[in-house]
Amino acid sequence: MGKYLASSSSSSRSLLSGLGALSHAYVEYPPLRFNILGAAGVMYDDGNKLLVVPSPSKVNAWPVNQRPTCESPDITPIKEGPVLHIRLSLDGKILAVQRSHEEVEFINKDNGSVFHQKCKAGTARILGLFWSDCPTCDLVLVTSSGLEMYSLYHGGNGLKLVEFKRSSVSWYVYTHESRLVLLASGMQCKTLSGFQFSATGIVRIPKFDVAMTKPESNRKPVLAPEDIRIATMYGRIYCLQVDRVAMQLNLYRFYRDAVVPQGSLPIYSRNVALSVVDNVLLIHEIDSKVVLLYDILSESKGTISAPLPLIMRGAPRSVETGNSSSETDLLGNLVTPEGQVYGKGWVFANPDVVLDHHHGLFWKIRLDLEAIAASSSDIPTLLSFLQRRRHEASKAKILSVEVIRSMIVERQPLPLVASAMDVLTSSYARLSKPSNYYYGSSFGRIDQSAPKPSPQHQAEQVRDTPVRLGADADSVSRSVETVIDNRKDLSPTVLGSGSDQDDEDSDYSSSRVEVNTPAADGVRISANRDVSRVSRGREKEKQVDSCSVTSQPRPISEERSRQVGEQVDVEISVVDPLAALKEASSPLISPEEMQQSVFNVVEEEMTVDSTYLVAAIIEYMRSAAAEQVKVNSGLHVLLVQLLAQEQRYHEIWQLVVGKVVPPSRPVAIKLLETGTQHEATRKLGMEMLRQIHGHTEYIKELLQEGRVLEGLRYVRQNRVDSVAPAAFLEAAISLNDPQKLASVFRFCIDFVPNFTLTPDFTMYSSVVSQQCSISA
Repeated sequence: MGKYLASSSSSSRSLLSGLGALSHAYVEYPPLRFNILGAAGVMYDDGNKLLVVPSPSKVNAWPVNQRPTCESPDITPIKEGPVLHIRLSLDGKILAVQRSHEEVEFINKDNGSVFHQKCKAGTARILGLFWSDCPTCDLVLVTSSGLEMYSLYHGGNGLKLVEFKRSSVSWYVYTHESRLVLLASGMQCKTLSGFQFSATGIVRIPKFDVAMTKPESNRKPVLAPEDIRIATMYGRIYCLQVDRVAMQLNLYRFYRDAVVPQGSLPIYSRNVALSVVDNVLLIHEIDSKVVLLYDILSESKGTISAPLPLIMRGAPRSVETGNSSSETDLLGNLVTPEGQVYGKGWVFANPDVVLDHHHGLFWKIRLDLEAIAASSSDIPTLLSFLQRRRHEASKAKILSVEVIRSMIVERQPLPLVASAMDVLTSSYARLSKPSNYYYGSSFGRIDQSAPKPSPQHQAEQVRDTPVRLGADADSVSRSVETVIDNRKDLSPTVLGSGSDQDDEDSDYSSSRVEVNTPAADGVRISANRDVSRVSRGREKEKQVDSCSVTSQPRPISEERSRQVGEQVDVEISVVDPLAALKEASSPLISPEEMQQSVFNVVEEEMTVDSTYLVAAIIEYMRSAAAEQVKVNSGLHVLLVQLLAQEQRYHEIWQLVVGKVVPPSRPVAIKLLETGTQHEATRKLGMEMLRQIHGHTEYIKELLQEGRVLEGLRYVRQNRVDSVAPAAFLEAAISLNDPQKLASVFRFCIDFVPNFTLTPDFTMYSSVVSQQCSISA
């Protein structure tokens, strides 16, 4: 795959330059440091995205969702004493400090008032707590006897017990991202039950037992809290369970009425850690210091790419080699912490955070999309993976464009190109609809009901179902076969099935995708260069294309001004064709972006012959038609231009008559330009103008051909009054035919309202009289 990205253009080469040591995941230097004298540890508040470090008389908090992070922390004074757990309320006003297993201290940051809360059952132990945005309660205490739900009094000076859910609890796991708490019970702690405290209410999760492999000894294994991780990927909530005896990671997906096993993934060491970065599951093999990357929506059950180490990106060479000056850590030891990856003090917090307890460091794990693309060999799977990325959407879009453009430049087999284009169009069609949502909200979704049959079997059934094409898609497919048959040097085209799972669409349920696509609906051909250009006037052309016969007419002077405005070109930069994509907020590639950044660039650079480029464009049109994605007229103009360059006029006729190239004003004008060398193509353009009611352009062409009387009949038949009478009179004068001039003049008198009161009547009446007298 690396050769595809390196051979296209200078921009792609610069995109992959400076990668350093190849790795698919990295932590970014410098980390957030929290060297606090007398610190009692470090905690991560995922509800507020805060790094919390308690000291004997105060609590220090840093926001970690900002870059660069604040160097001075937010300080809250507290009384000296033991600190087991700290959580800040979601509005940032109440600080909860668990002092012991029997009592929690609450500090109102607004007025400094302090109150305490003990668990309801006197014999129960407080295991932890978390704040909630659920309408039922504000705070949940997790005790050994169950869940105690409290609401804050007005003013934040006390708590009121709302509900108590009794249950035997050994330990619990909670993430604010999913709003889900899992409670472990039983002798082996393998029976899990859960509740989701969502903004719409409380959802109870059915109890389920995780699979645990019995070791060779008779001792029964006990499930530990570090063996369970709640992960939110693509809006779905999963339970990840590490089975250290069987050396595998078991996946369970939550539904309202069931918890369904989703299979298992292999692990290669008992010492592993888990992270989720941009909906990608990372399994850290601590002993071997490598990372395994899995995409749960990929059809491939294996890793995204080969295992590679987790590296540190952006660190000075002195730090990377461990030659930096020694510093004192929280325990007073001399260390060089920045250069240590997978250190002894590393703790992996949900979802992509690393806390270094020994040295006072905070890291965030990131994906290296360029490295993943460079090491991937399955192009459709790679494109499908890139189209699902959201944290670095612009980079994913640029890589996708580079990949598909490089495939065309290198003349990859058309079936492979078709499969790649199917991935792009299906992703765009599915995720760009206003009614569709995508993951990325504040919490994941508990699905309404478990699938019947199993999700794997259902996905296989959907995937095996043939793609049903509409009428437009059928016509495009037939035209593809015709074009391919006419050029025997190309491979037969097959329909690609894409690589996205078909049930993926139903799970993108959290945040709306914003697709930024530049307006490029109309194009023209420059006089000095035969290159398609993007024009500025898309909205005006849409209005003209949709006007009816009875629409309000426009004076010819205004029409000429519009046509002049359409001739203002927007050059497509060959030096950096991806400049417009660098600020993209979505990795989806629209038809306009495909035309501008792929087909136009390939045509301008003349890096591939027109025959192959035509086949690639038709493949994209077929794929777009199958997904009911509208292709802009600029791509149709480019297709007609390329076919005309090779004098393949019969294929132009097939595409236009078969509605593969739909009627539009830019295409009609291009057909007229092409028709200077081929009369049948010109007639095709004239007929298209009639179909789209392009009255002004049609009459203009008739007058240029000297068919003045036919133009008058067309005006009368279609009730056109957007063309000034002077245009017909000037055309008749240029013919030097007094009889036709008199006929046009008489027509204007009879059918143009108030023509005798206009200056044109006075001026042209003398001209008519003069020519009639000369002819007599």
